[in-house]
Amino acid sequence: MIGGPLASYLRKLLLTQTLGVLLALTALLQLLEMLDVTTDILKRHLGFAGVLHYAGLRTASELVLAMPLAMLIGSLFTFYTLARNHELIAIRAAGIRLRSMLLAMLPVALLLAAAQFVVADRIVPVAEAHLSDWWQATEPPDDKNHNNDGDADTQLSWFRTDDGLVSVQQASKDGRHLQGVTIYRRDADGGFIGRLRASRLDWVDEHWTLTQMSSMNLADGGVQRDQQPTALWRSNLRPEDLKRLDTPSLPMSSATLSDVLTGARVGDRPLSYYRTALYHSYAAPFVLMLMLLLALPSTQAVQRGGEGGGSLLIALGAGLGLVLSSGLMASLGQGGRVPPLAAATLPLLVFAALGLMWLRHYDRG
Repeated sequence: MIGGPLASYLRKLLLTQTLGVLLALTALLQLLEMLDVTTDILKRHLGFAGVLHYAGLRTASELVLAMPLAMLIGSLFTFYTLARNHELIAIRAAGIRLRSMLLAMLPVALLLAAAQFVVADRIVPVAEAHLSDWWQATEPPDDKNHNNDGDADTQLSWFRTDDGLVSVQQASKDGRHLQGVTIYRRDADGGFIGRLRASRLDWVDEHWTLTQMSSMNLADGGVQRDQQPTALWRSNLRPEDLKRLDTPSLPMSSATLSDVLTGARVGDRPLSYYRTALYHSYAAPFVLMLMLLLALPSTQAVQRGGEGGGSLLIALGAGLGLVLSSGLMASLGQGGRVPPLAAATLPLLVFAALGLMWLRHYDRG
């Protein structure tokens, strides 16, 4: 294990290279997105302050998106710089192996991986939810009428609660008032036990109230029917869940995903979607750590006779392959075509094996 000034130098070099690339990539993503949305922001008469507000709320998401590629390119630049300045030759001549160098630089990868997880899990969901609310609140009246045929309501379809499946025709944007509600109730084993219908469902004093409720229950081999002007309905459904379901593209934290899987929160997608998203959120930080291994071919980028330039392309292709395969497997897992755990871990295992093979090969050189 390397210690002392050499370890500090390697860590500082990797950190500065990676942060520099991260800032550049994030700025590029910001620029491309702002070119696309600035016109819409100005049409809403939000001015330059609105542009800054939008950019600020999107910064966290763009940082998370740019971080894997920044770690890859930062590692490539670090190894290439060491090789170009002949520092790598001096380090190897001192009897220090590549694996020791990687262990010395690993704290930087761990730090960035932890930062990525915190930003993606804690900051991004909140920022994107605020952005969605702000974007809907500042929507021009003409667009509201055109898109929703009214200010207050949005269309919903089906979602799952702890009391059964629920169908809703319309819901207010704050998620506190629903119209055209049908609840298909199920027992603990998933069997159908009854149906509730109501013209309205309102969130009042921390509970749901059914208006003009009619029920049909299966009991003792018969059918029991009932009608009431109002009735209470106990469920794990909350108004904030309806706001989230109305915007399915919003990212969810690992705590929210766990709550959906355990039944504490409401979801409208198959459980495989939430399991895959949860496992993928835990696997994402390991992608950053693997970038150190996958950047190893760049240590061979400077050779006599000008050879070795293709090593940079090999390392870059391997890193991009990890990112793309992780995204592809996540999509397959969310669609139920691949087991969720395999969708999250298989790309990591394959590219980790590739990186370890390179480490063994280059350590012999």
